[in-house]
Amino acid sequence: MTNTPSSSEIFSWLQPGAWREPCIVHVTMVAQARQPIFGTLMHDGTKAVVEKTPIGWVLINQQRRMLELCPEIKILADKVMPDHHHIVIQVLRTMSRSIKEVVRGYMQGCKAEARKLGFVGNIYDAPPYYRVLTHKGQLKSMIEYVYANAERSWQRKQNPDLFRIHRQTEVCDLQFTSLGNHFLLDWPNRQLVEMSRSATDEPIEQLLQYTLAQARNGAVSYTAAISKGEQLIARTLREQGFPLVVLLNNGFPESGSQQERFYKPGGVYFEACSKGQLLLLEPFEQTFLETSVRQATEKVLRRKAESKHYSYAEISVDSQRYRFIALNEIGRRIVEK
Repeated sequence: MTNTPSSSEIFSWLQPGAWREPCIVHVTMVAQARQPIFGTLMHDGTKAVVEKTPIGWVLINQQRRMLELCPEIKILADKVMPDHHHIVIQVLRTMSRSIKEVVRGYMQGCKAEARKLGFVGNIYDAPPYYRVLTHKGQLKSMIEYVYANAERSWQRKQNPDLFRIHRQTEVCDLQFTSLGNHFLLDWPNRQLVEMSRSATDEPIEQLLQYTLAQARNGAVSYTAAISKGEQLIARTLREQGFPLVVLLNNGFPESGSQQERFYKPGGVYFEACSKGQLLLLEPFEQTFLETSVRQATEKVLRRKAESKHYSYAEISVDSQRYRFIALNEIGRRIVEK
């Protein structure tokens, strides 16, 4: 484990030659056509594991070779999955080659060794995906994500319907894209968690305690989780295992995209989803434009403007301000149905 790069290192990442300078980067390499050529996902009774194929072991052996050829780098985490693999690399000091050249050489070495084993063709689907460390706390998340990858994939495999994107979900005559436990929509006891972005700690704590009390009595909580208070309450509900419905704006990949096939909720939501404690709802564009939704949203926006003695002016339905208010109004409609 290492310290995160300084602000100057983060800034210089975008400058010419930056791919040679000290940094930390998460590299993901995907197998050709997502074939499970690197291993088989299994469970040993206590945890999910990947039993590596000969090509999977090539990936590990070539990492050692990469370190021998490039002593300026260090591997902080790695995980071979059946159809992809991850490496978190730290560049310790400025190199003569760029990290992209180093990774390219690594991948070429893997391909050459795979050919010796009789594999015909390219073992990789496309160039690797790079995610650069840019902010405090990201390194811990990177490493945890890599090492939890097998367990997350196993949970997804055991509960496929909870991780399937549904493109036509109707709730209260409104249309949504959804993922998670749809039985939460039938829960008779519901509550909306809504908190102003300007709220101070005291009212946030009061709403938190009220929300938890209602959740203990069987209420499913709906929230857009936008403001600081809403995010705190949503996180607390999730950590304590209470059911949660989150309303999203642009939360899912496009229909038919490659990302759609392999989409799964972010780390903070994954476990809750696997346990059936989460439902994600993203309104259709037409839902944001639906007459009653627009009227309810405009009413709130007008009230907020008048409370500050402003002359109200209609705002674009594409604006974030409109969308955030609309999400709460959509949530209110569902909760009060």
